[in-house]
Formats: sequence, C-alpha cells, structure tokens
Amino acid sequence: MEQVGSERRDRPYGWRGRIGVIVPSPNTVCETEFWRMAPAGVTVHTTRLWFRAGEVERPLDDMEQYLPRALAELKGARVDLVAYACTASSMHGSPDKRAADISAKTGAPAITTAGAVLAALDALGARRIAVGTPYPEAVNEGERRFFTAHQIAVTRMASKIVCDEQHQFRGMCRVPTEAVCDLAAEIDTPDSDAIFLSCSDMATLDAIPRIEAALGKPVVTSTQATFWQALRMLGIRDRIPGAGRLFAEH
Repeated sequence: MEQVGSERRDRPYGWRGRIGVIVPSPNTVCETEFWRMAPAGVTVHTTRLWFRAGEVERPLDDMEQYLPRALAELKGARVDLVAYACTASSMHGSPDKRAADISAKTGAPAITTAGAVLAALDALGARRIAVGTPYPEAVNEGERRFFTAHQIAVTRMASKIVCDEQHQFRGMCRVPTEAVCDLAAEIDTPDSDAIFLSCSDMATLDAIPRIEAALGKPVVTSTQATFWQALRMLGIRDRIPGAGRLFAEH
C-alpha cells in the first residue's frame, strides 16, 4: 500500500498525521471509533454533509451538494489525508475515481470507505463474505451489486433493524453491540472467508474481537477498514489492540 506520510515534529498534535473525515450529518460513530483507535501522534478532524432524511426522496444523493464545503474545510485544516466515510454512497460508482476527485480538490491523498473495504478484504484474502448491515433492503442490494462487480461473492446478507428510523436512513447508531454480534452469527456461512459489517454509523469496535473469537474468521467493518487504510497510507504501521485481525496482521 502506498505510503504518503512521515513524522512532522513541528506539530504539538497530529505530528504523525492529521486525518480528515467526511461523514453524513447524523453519523456519531465513525469519528468516535477513529479516536478510540488513534495511536499517539494521530489526530482526527471531522466535517459533515447535511443529510436530509425525511425531507428529500434520495438523501444519499442530495448530500453530495454539500461536498464542496466539506472539502474546503478539510483543505483549510491542512489534513494529510481525507477519508470519505459513508459506505453506501461511496459504493456508487468507482471508489478510485471518487478518491481521485477529492484529492484533486483538497491537495491531499484521499480514500473512501468502499475502497478501504475492498483493500481490507484483499489483504485478508477474502473473496467470499457474509454481510451484515443496519440498512433497508434497497441499500443492501446496492452493496451486493458493488461486491459482485468487484468479484467478491456475498454468501449471505441480512439487516439488523432495531428502530423505525433505520428505514429512513437514520438511527444506525442505535444498534447495540450485542445485536451486532448476533447479526454476525446469523449471517455466517461455512464457506465465507470473512464477516463484513457495513455502515460507519453502526458501532462495531467492541464487537470485532468477540465475533472473531466466536466464529474463527476475520471481521471487517466500515469504520475499522477506513481507519486501517488511512493509517497505512500515511505510513503508520501500528498494530491496534482490539481492532481485529486486520490490524493485527496487516
């Protein structure tokens, strides 16, 4: 994986790297789990895209109009890397093209959650995955098409819905850790190489080690994979305890 960063001793904070993060406005999980995983010398700087669920028919598409402002804010913060951390929207079109477009506008290397998930699965040698999400079925089908287009087989897919808000693309943060663990057990199949837990607004960090211990296979999640690729692209090779085999082995 390309390394683009180095230690910057002139900074009191973020001297190893400043990671800029773009999330939909309701997302409260991604930056929280980024900070929990962040090693010394790495800082996280978040901006939001106004997500008008319940006001517009296609909120994922609508929020793209606010991307120029978010990119300008992160450019102003002089971050070392930009992470576009919305799973569902980054699976529309080419992750590489979106990352290149963001990089061109900010002057910093960029990644997307969709691209990070593909990189994580490749590092783990996973070509057959079981997928768990907090999404309504229409979003699930979009993810299934994305993986199929990248030659990754989905052996089973299911959603964990704990509140009506999730059908309006909100409330994913309300799925508790125990329910995430139950979801992983529900979707696992004997022929799956890995478990993928989608959505950067679904808390997964505490579930990862429990699931890996119970099922004996690696777990990739939207937030974990995005932070992993961000660190590795910055040349930071730290092993993050409790963040799964992805961080322990790659």
